[in-house]
Amino acid sequence: MFPLRNYQYQIPINGDLGAFGVVRKYDVHTGVDLYCNEGDPVHAIEDGVIIAIKPFTGEIAGFPWWNDTWAIAVAGPSGIINYGEINPCDFEEGDVVKEGTLLGHVIPVLKEDKGKVPSTSMLHVELYKNYQGGWVEWSLNTPQPSRLLNPTYILKRELNRSSNI
Repeated sequence: MFPLRNYQYQIPINGDLGAFGVVRKYDVHTGVDLYCNEGDPVHAIEDGVIIAIKPFTGEIAGFPWWNDTWAIAVAGPSGIINYGEINPCDFEEGDVVKEGTLLGHVIPVLKEDKGKVPSTSMLHVELYKNYQGGWVEWSLNTPQPSRLLNPTYILKRELNRSSNI
């Protein structure tokens, strides 16, 4: 299932702002940003087990230039999908979720709109082979971290699947 219902944008790819692997000012983008509206519900892409619920951006996560947001990491058949920049529902680590389970709601990550992106709110989706204690940072001029995967193919597959229902 695609994590956002009624998704209105293209999935960022190949150097688009918000695409996986895009070189930014201070780092390389570790996920895919799905631009959406504040408060949009976020659903589990596939069945899995919640393995982490942690601060993701903002002062609570050591990134004060963004608003405070959270992330939920779900281990499932495709790997560990991290749903970031959300306000999570009331879950605990170890909870089992089914495809389509409401995980939380998108909250604005950007403190100000500089007119470069369609929205200050987005679902940030990452994919990992394994969790090993947390998400990764991808520094400039370094290879892609070995446990970090590109989630674009899963998002395209699920968007296509959702539009054919």
